[in-house]
Amino acid sequence: MTDALARLPELLLDAVFMVDEGGRIVFVNPACRAIFGYAPEQMIGRMILDFIHPDDKARTVAEMGHVLNGRPGLGFENRYLRKDGSVAHIMWTARWSPQDRLRIGVARDISERKLAEQRQAGMLALATAAHGAETLPELFSAFDRILQGLLPLRGMVVVLQPGERLAYASAPPGTAAPEAAGWHHVSLSASGIAFGEMRLDLGRHGALSASDIDLLEFTAGQAGAVIERLALHADLAHAARYDELTGLPNRRLFQDRILSAIARCRRGQSRGALLFIDLDDFKQVNDQHGHVVGDQLLHAIARRITSCVREADTVARIGGDEFVALLENVADHAQARALANKIQQVIATPLVLAARTLQPHASIGIALYPEHGEVIDQLMRHADQAMYAAKAVRKAAAT
Repeated sequence: MTDALARLPELLLDAVFMVDEGGRIVFVNPACRAIFGYAPEQMIGRMILDFIHPDDKARTVAEMGHVLNGRPGLGFENRYLRKDGSVAHIMWTARWSPQDRLRIGVARDISERKLAEQRQAGMLALATAAHGAETLPELFSAFDRILQGLLPLRGMVVVLQPGERLAYASAPPGTAAPEAAGWHHVSLSASGIAFGEMRLDLGRHGALSASDIDLLEFTAGQAGAVIERLALHADLAHAARYDELTGLPNRRLFQDRILSAIARCRRGQSRGALLFIDLDDFKQVNDQHGHVVGDQLLHAIARRITSCVREADTVARIGGDEFVALLENVADHAQARALANKIQQVIATPLVLAARTLQPHASIGIALYPEHGEVIDQLMRHADQAMYAAKAVRKAAAT
């Protein structure tokens, strides 16, 4: 029985230390090799502080003082540096033996538990960052910072499809080639759609652990969900302000544009013009050739009107076969009329749709700012009335 008790420290999986009053190790059992990477003889005779993580030395010295004063150390946690330079998380139970003048402690390696806690906290932080992200650079900057606390991450590059567009980089993008040593690539996707890749410089050649892979897959899943959400929001925002058929600004965006234009004209004491453009006999196109051809015609008309105006001007579809063109810095009515005539001529150019030759025509009404109104309703009403007057003249001429 006595021999068994004497051999007990050699059989324990926890490390047993005996440390003198000065902090020098006088005994350590063989378990230290599995926990710290050192053989017992490599630790005996050295100061125990030599093995403690620099950031934990001050509070460890304080704890040692409490134990020397007779208070048992129960559940104290600190970090040690293993022989290979990695960090070991240790939980201590220690007592002072007055008769032996030694501090006797049992060290349990809780690194796996700590790592699991850190990963759990990290995954919560990743999910929180994903939930709050409003832009992709914001998202991946947060992910980069969080993953640095969980992996030996030295840099990150994120590219999106189509076209390998660079969305984020904290490392030179050229070093993130698929065959680059130490780089790991994780696909970003959601709902079966591939969005791109997250490329991580982990600075090592070995295979990732199962927990590392789980972490990166979780990160990629969160990123894919955010990309999908932001893309959906962008699509909804675009749909709320642009006409789906022609791609032109719709009535809502046009009203924002004209308000801004009026404010600029007022500040600069300049003039502007509003052209109200309505296709003639468009209903007959739908009735005779079908709505598909009618939609194709509207799309072609939108391109033709846009080709006639300046880049700074706005062309919008406000409903059905009605378009408007908002012109700034217009000298006089003659300039506006000249542009309206040009638009009419371009619209009237024959075009072939679905093997049918069509020759559309348009009636255009003109309203000038500030002569015909200084607010949207006044300008729209005047331009609308002028358009109907022009349409009536054309019909009268046709008969």
